[in-house]
Amino acid sequence: MKHHTLNAFLTWAEENNIHWDKDAIEIREGKHGLGIYAKKNLDAGYEAIQVPKSIVLSVESTGIANLLEEEDIEGYAGLTLACMYEYSQGEESVWSAYLALLAESRPQMPSDLSQDARELLKKSEVYGDIETDLKDMQEDYDTVVVPFLEKHPEVFSAEIKAKFFSFEDFKTMTSHVSSRAMDVDNFHISALVPFADIVNHNSEPNSDYLTHEEVCEVCGAISCEHMDEVEDDEDDEAPELAADEDKKKRAAAKKAEATDDEDEDDDEDDEDWEDDINDTCDIILDDDVKKGEEITRHYGPFPNKIFLSKYGFAEVDNEHDTVTVQIEMVKKAAESILGDPALVEERTKWFLETEDIFIGEDDEDEFEGEGCCDGDHDHDHAHHDHGHEQEKKDIEAGEAEAEESDSEDEESDDEAEEEDFPRDIMEIMHDGSIDDRLLMLLNVLFMEKEQFAKVEESVDAATEYFNDIFLRRAIEEDLAADDEEAQPKPELQPLDDAGRRVRKNVLEAILQVIRLRADAYDVSDKTTAEDDMELLNKAGLSGTLYYGALCVIGEKKVLQNALKTYTKFQAEL
Repeated sequence: MKHHTLNAFLTWAEENNIHWDKDAIEIREGKHGLGIYAKKNLDAGYEAIQVPKSIVLSVESTGIANLLEEEDIEGYAGLTLACMYEYSQGEESVWSAYLALLAESRPQMPSDLSQDARELLKKSEVYGDIETDLKDMQEDYDTVVVPFLEKHPEVFSAEIKAKFFSFEDFKTMTSHVSSRAMDVDNFHISALVPFADIVNHNSEPNSDYLTHEEVCEVCGAISCEHMDEVEDDEDDEAPELAADEDKKKRAAAKKAEATDDEDEDDDEDDEDWEDDINDTCDIILDDDVKKGEEITRHYGPFPNKIFLSKYGFAEVDNEHDTVTVQIEMVKKAAESILGDPALVEERTKWFLETEDIFIGEDDEDEFEGEGCCDGDHDHDHAHHDHGHEQEKKDIEAGEAEAEESDSEDEESDDEAEEEDFPRDIMEIMHDGSIDDRLLMLLNVLFMEKEQFAKVEESVDAATEYFNDIFLRRAIEEDLAADDEEAQPKPELQPLDDAGRRVRKNVLEAILQVIRLRADAYDVSDKTTAEDDMELLNKAGLSGTLYYGALCVIGEKKVLQNALKTYTKFQAEL
């Protein structure tokens, strides 16, 4: 890192009203690159960094915001294009000093590894994520970036494209966006937040990132006339037309901002109240921080495969590590035990069609986190359909069209939800336990014919059955809810013969699935992830390959824990 580049950034930050106390904190190189460090002892509650939203870099604030909106380019591709454009503008860009700092501190990402190097990570699930990211980036570039550049030659000349918009340039900026983007609000969505994005991750952080999320979707203000109009209109306007009206108001607002500058003085008194609102992105200390200690925050409850592919690092013994299980593996195990593929197929289909009744939304959103890619690390970049409609000639025609549009939107939402929540993937957790969906499916597959008939016919019967299963598991795995006052564990009725048969088959299927996954990691009763960790520390690896090895070891530990847990349960049966 060149000293003058950092100094130029700090000068720029001060000029753009980013607030920090120079006597309290500083930016300097550390173990993980640039970081924020305390220059003196700081107390919990101290506001270390305050970044006005007027200086965040997003698809709404970039100089090509109008072009991106016209093409409906959002998400990763939109933000990456915005950053590439601003970087291509050099000193003409508002963010020139900030982007110059990024250019000298590019994160090491697994997507930068050679094919041979990536092959070393093949035992980890991160390998599939890396290959998918590379494929997605190439697809983004070919189908979104290139057509966008060609459509606007007045902005992107041949010289500019050659110098700043190659695939490698796109890949580099994608790395910055992936590792730095932060959720801002419902106007900017995800954005680069200068200064605040230098705060590194720690599994035991001492600060938190806070921002006012609910703002006007038209102009980004915390409170404004647009929001008052929406509140007034909601009482009279059909809900189906709200999205279309919001789009029109947004366009009208932007047009007004561009053409009505001469009226600013007349409206100044009416808008003074807006200036009193401090809308910023803040880093606040949760704990006391000693002089010389790094200020850190938590990026989210992600497994190492997400940390590595999204941010370029991994954690030792990450408690959020998981190993995925494909539903075909479960079906294969069940078929080997039951010898009835038709029954397995029939019950699997029933479970997938009805599981939402028994699994709440909270379970699906468990790994919802901050950043450009959500907890599932989906690569959301496509042209989004906002349902442009022609102006309604009369209310009846409008209602009919709205109903049709609403139906299409519901289908689209259902499809999006399926993409966000893969039905064919289940998980083994860090402690070796299987997730609720896998436990439920296995019990559905192996329950007696009479019991399945009851469950299939009655939601109440199914709920009672599954509740009993979860209670038994909570007790046997000692995962009952922790109360401040110790509560006696409920007594369960002993399993009858049918229950023991189901239990036996469920445990056998679980172990078959675990062994199938464990074979890929060379996991057995004689191998330990701890031994592998000791060898890794002696190997002297660093950077992406070291973090990739942590992914492999973490997933191996999950399977090691699972083998131990369910072998014990089987022996006790």
